[in-house]
Amino acid sequence: MPELDDHELLAEFARNESEAAFAALVTRYVNLVYSTGLRFTGNPHHAEEITQAVFIILARKAGKLSPRTVLSGWLYQTAQLTAANFVKGEIRRQHREQEAYMQSTLTEPDAAAWQQLAPQLDEAMGRLGETDRNAIVLRFFENKSAQEVGAALKLTEAAAHKHVNRALEKLRKFFMKRGVDSTTATIAETISIHSVQAAPVTLAKAVTAVAVAKGAAASASTLTLIKGALKLMVWTKAKTAIVIGAAAILATTTGTVAFRALETRSAPKLQMRVFKVNSRVFLANLLQAAQPAAGMAVTNIFPAYLASKGISILPPKAIAFNDGPGLLSVKATASDLKAIEKIVVQLNYAPPQIHMKARFIEVPESDAEAVLNAGTVLNTTNNNSVEILDDDKVMQLFRRLSSDHAVTLGEPEAVTLSGHQTQMRVEGATMDFVPALYDNGYTIKLWAEGVKVNAAVHSAEILTATVNLWDNQTLALGSQKTDGQSRLFVLVTTTLVDPAGNRFHSQANLQSKLGTIPPQ
Repeated sequence: MPELDDHELLAEFARNESEAAFAALVTRYVNLVYSTGLRFTGNPHHAEEITQAVFIILARKAGKLSPRTVLSGWLYQTAQLTAANFVKGEIRRQHREQEAYMQSTLTEPDAAAWQQLAPQLDEAMGRLGETDRNAIVLRFFENKSAQEVGAALKLTEAAAHKHVNRALEKLRKFFMKRGVDSTTATIAETISIHSVQAAPVTLAKAVTAVAVAKGAAASASTLTLIKGALKLMVWTKAKTAIVIGAAAILATTTGTVAFRALETRSAPKLQMRVFKVNSRVFLANLLQAAQPAAGMAVTNIFPAYLASKGISILPPKAIAFNDGPGLLSVKATASDLKAIEKIVVQLNYAPPQIHMKARFIEVPESDAEAVLNAGTVLNTTNNNSVEILDDDKVMQLFRRLSSDHAVTLGEPEAVTLSGHQTQMRVEGATMDFVPALYDNGYTIKLWAEGVKVNAAVHSAEILTATVNLWDNQTLALGSQKTDGQSRLFVLVTTTLVDPAGNRFHSQANLQSKLGTIPPQ
């Protein structure tokens, strides 16, 4: 028996209140809805409540949805609105409580690209038109083929491709304006892999049981959430554009810092704006930029910093900060908000760190030429050999050396910042490295200098080089002196990483640079 499509299942539920039909829809889309709620709230329990509310709304509207409705897109948008309503309630609660304590931990997503995109994904999706948004949901949230996307949208496959590519370009421009430099290919791959996560195994059954009764057994908080979400849905239907004020917010019920302001008699027309920041990066940069006086309360630092930039935050203007998920809410004039957005982008920027791994290897003299010919040799005035190797050539070289009699003296590694000196040493050799990242974000200028000591004959040899490397390339320094049996090679690989230790650039971003070296 062929599987019923979405609208056949909806019709069956609307006619006969078939629990089996509704359960099939819940099973089909519970992960999509749950993941959207989880991105907004950062809290699994809150995401479950949002999921419950969304499917109750679906049960109530089952007989009213147009046959042309793309159900996955409708559920995604409903989940956005429901989650936004939930977050709005959280913001009001935080303003009332005005708690002033900090929480030091922040859960980092697994992937570097997803870490950058996730906090802003739903706001970006909310800026798309309905057809473009549905195309992205179908293609990357549900991982359907272009042919299936076209069929769902009543378009040709070519037209579906066009909508997907156009929507990806809009997302890329949105992220670019907010400091996330990524390609459409990376955005597509990242969303496809990370956007939908598995909901708890018991959630589908619990959702179905409550939703088929159209919320009769739902909790008071869930019913309140549904009421607010339905109001938002009516509001957005009456508008030509959807604006979700809290769309990029990961809100939890963790600590809140309320930035106090001084009293004023003026009452300008104000707007509310919510920013998503990386709490640790934002606060660290704020403290460095503001240089507050000793003992100054954190609740006063940001308003004081804004004042130093010519932006006065005086009541009824207000700022509150929930540091757990990085929820920065600002009530100010439109011109203030425009200026504050630029400051937030600057304070929220975390420069990439540089991971360096050095390998000190004694290579048999018989294999020295193989090492010297493994990469791109640079002509330098140094007495030692200097060459650059790509990652695959490094792996090939180490496979070759492992089958011979090369001896690894040590493999020290360190993480540093651009322009900072790092020293690495093993018995008989010491190297100092200074990596500096160019403005293009891909090229690392690496200065290296060290000494190899031969205690037996009381001699020392200087190893030195200054080269430009692409991200994840390896500098190989080779000793010119040999005892007739072996010589020392130092290979140091420099890789850009984020604060969580993940690769800053994906392999796809570096693809065009493979097999080449930067201008020297």
